[in-house]
Amino acid sequence: MLDDEIGVREVTMTEHFAEMFTDDDFDILLLIGGYGSGKSFTGFLKTAIKATMEKRKILVVRKVYSTIKESCYEDLKDGLEIAGVLDEWKFIKSPLEANHLTNGSKIIFRGLDDWRKIKSIKNIDYIIVEEADEMTLEDLKELRKRLRVKGIKKHIVFMCNPVSRASSIYRMFFTKDEGFGFNEEELYKNRKLKKIETIQLEDGTKETITIKVHHSIYKDNLFLPPTFIYELESEKDPRLKRIACEGKFGADGDLVLHNAVFEENVFERYIQNKIFKENYYRGVDWGYSKSYATGLKMAVNESLNELYIYWEFYNRRMTTRELAKGMEPLKEDNVKIFGDSASAQANADFRDEGFRIFPCGTKDRTYGEQMLRSFSRIVIDKGRCPKTKKEVEECIYKKDKYGEIIPGEYNIDPHSIDTMKYGLSDRKYVPLKERRKDRGKFVGA
Repeated sequence: MLDDEIGVREVTMTEHFAEMFTDDDFDILLLIGGYGSGKSFTGFLKTAIKATMEKRKILVVRKVYSTIKESCYEDLKDGLEIAGVLDEWKFIKSPLEANHLTNGSKIIFRGLDDWRKIKSIKNIDYIIVEEADEMTLEDLKELRKRLRVKGIKKHIVFMCNPVSRASSIYRMFFTKDEGFGFNEEELYKNRKLKKIETIQLEDGTKETITIKVHHSIYKDNLFLPPTFIYELESEKDPRLKRIACEGKFGADGDLVLHNAVFEENVFERYIQNKIFKENYYRGVDWGYSKSYATGLKMAVNESLNELYIYWEFYNRRMTTRELAKGMEPLKEDNVKIFGDSASAQANADFRDEGFRIFPCGTKDRTYGEQMLRSFSRIVIDKGRCPKTKKEVEECIYKKDKYGEIIPGEYNIDPHSIDTMKYGLSDRKYVPLKERRKDRGKFVGA
């Protein structure tokens, strides 16, 4: 409940969201969650109350300006009406603005499709960003630079669904190389995370920045209709269920390896004493100074048409000697190793280190993709191959302007998928329509 002492109407909500309205102890806040969780409602209602209580110059942003009127603009008006203060505001439709009649607060609505209009706005002290995952990482950084006012606590609020781990929001909040390094699984467990970072300027000045992440799902919203809840809870697509219902990051699009599943102890369950060594495969993707070198151990059950991935190496910025030491297990069983043919020197260096390695050849770029998609299942050991699991869960096709997928072009640089292609380059792939009908003979011991 919101206290009437601040001059707004009481609003009933779950405890998970209620404390958000009195919590201004943040510089950067991410409200992230599943469909219908109430994050946008909370963000705009908080903004409406904030601007009514004290003088603020607020910038409301989406990536494309044409989407704002039917979304952010109306959501902010709804927030003011729910708080019972709508009559204290004057609204202007061109350009979209709202001005408080007495305290001088101003709310400005802009899209990032024209950065010139953003840069011309001075003295912003509060920014709220809807569908923040639509932004590039550069957009998000640029928005933070707009908060230049001194002498007042400045805030920026990001709101979105947890779509791809390749998204700008994931990179800013959940990676260490590019962002704040929050732990994704810890967020799902604790639902609220806080981090305080200290920055130091060249002149020695130090300042702290408080970053918070708030996670929510549909069960945190008291006002959803039963039909909406039913649609969420009965969703069969595991990708969509993960994002929409559970509020967790996942691939939102056409998965490249739609046939992948993730299990424990893959070698013991499917390979050991079951598949001949002739059906073992090894692959290496070398990567470069900023990319990842990847090695995989694989096996194929030709009878069941299943691919098993049960060991991985995944690292970067290592010397040849360090890579050779990390990939030493690839030598086991004297299985041929196929490496990226584009790096002849790396293959030669590894042969000098005792690896039985060969260039993968130069097949059509979609050939390996078609082979991987032709398996009835790709079973990946989720405990031993976490990086491969993550890439396979995230890798989706790019699409052309007509919405059609583009074979061989993806949203991420999938090192592990490339490694699968290289490692299987010596396998004879027969398209489904050409396969023999008598595939029932079991392959293995």
